[in-house]
Order: sequence, then structure tokens, then C-alpha cells
Amino acid sequence: MNIGAALLAFGLPIAPGLRVLILCLGALVLAAEYFNTAIERVVNHLSPGQHPLAKAAKDAGSAGVALTAGAAGVAWVFALWGLL
Repeated sequence: MNIGAALLAFGLPIAPGLRVLILCLGALVLAAEYFNTAIERVVNHLSPGQHPLAKAAKDAGSAGVALTAGAAGVAWVFALWGLL
């Protein structure tokens, strides 16, 4: 999880439930990054050349990271919108 984002979540006057959601989603983004890294390393090891299935596996891992990051972004939008 990005330490700056965690510090910002604790520093802003947002609802506790929203703060927990932001922190949990940040942890999920980090977990998705780790899974994506594992997928890429295994694919690179097993398929050093170009292969459509290898590309599909890497794209799926990247999509998982994008989805979790998007969810965290939506939570931040709601948190910041509530401060206006």
C-alpha cells in the first residue's frame, strides 16, 4: 500500500468506515500487484518466446491490478467528494 495514501487517509477528516475501506482497498491493490508479478515471472519462465496464451495471462494479471486500483480510486473520489 502506498504509505502516502495511508497517511493521507488518516490525516483527512473522513468517516471511519470510508477510511477502513480505503486502507483495505490499498492493501488489495498491493496484493494484486504481487499476484501480477508472480504471473509474469512464471509466464516468462515457461514461455520465453511470444505466445498468445502467455500474452493473455499477462493481460489478465494487469487487468486485475487495474480493477482493484479503480475500486480504490472510486473510494478516494467519494472520500474527497464528502470533504467539499
